[in-house]
Amino acid sequence: MLRIFLADDEPWVILGLKGMIDWKESGFEICGEATDGLKAWERIRRLRPDLVLSDIRMPGLSGIDLVKRIREEKIAAEVIFMSGYSEFEYARAGLQYGCVDYLLKPVYEEDLLGCLEKAARRIRDARSAAQRETQGAEEQLSQEEQLYRSEAGLAKEMVRYMQEHYREVTQQQMADLFCMSASAVSQIIKRHTGKNYSEHLLDIRIQRAQELLRATNESIERIAELTGYNDYFYFTKVFKKATGLSPSAYRKSL
Repeated sequence: MLRIFLADDEPWVILGLKGMIDWKESGFEICGEATDGLKAWERIRRLRPDLVLSDIRMPGLSGIDLVKRIREEKIAAEVIFMSGYSEFEYARAGLQYGCVDYLLKPVYEEDLLGCLEKAARRIRDARSAAQRETQGAEEQLSQEEQLYRSEAGLAKEMVRYMQEHYREVTQQQMADLFCMSASAVSQIIKRHTGKNYSEHLLDIRIQRAQELLRATNESIERIAELTGYNDYFYFTKVFKKATGLSPSAYRKSL
């Protein structure tokens, strides 16, 4: 059932509209009414009807001002205007705001039913389009989520391989192993760990070096070799940059 709001500064017009047709049989229920533009706007903003049937000339806010506010507030309500012959051009101007149609006063049953049917079609079409758009967005999100989860599993495998082969692994070896480019390897690891390939490998090697410095009496030269660094001085430089201490100072601090 679609909800309609009636607005006209003459109460007898609203009363006549209420009794003119069987609203429920036409697929509508009257959810509210007002006899001036400001009250109409306050109630429309609160009630959020599907359709507004409004007079053009009302105190407070005109029908044109009313539809402007409805559009600015992004209320999904269709609008039908009512006007006298002298206001014909004024009513037609309101169509630029996407109004369904306008009815000339006095309003007749046949004309009212025709406008309501037209409005109902527009409302249903708009809802169907919105539903399709929502479903499409959900499907797209689902696909992206599935891809992300699949990629997360791949990143986990990459990291595990790096942890097991940190001494000799290279980015190109990883690329060959996982059948992708070297840059793709780094991008996937960064998306799921926050660090790229080089940064992640550095973390693994430094953590292993710290473990060896704490738990063994191996020389620093040997620990450098065991963690993948053939150059003792380079290892010392990298270790100090990562921890703030040289390897020997780190061991002494334990």
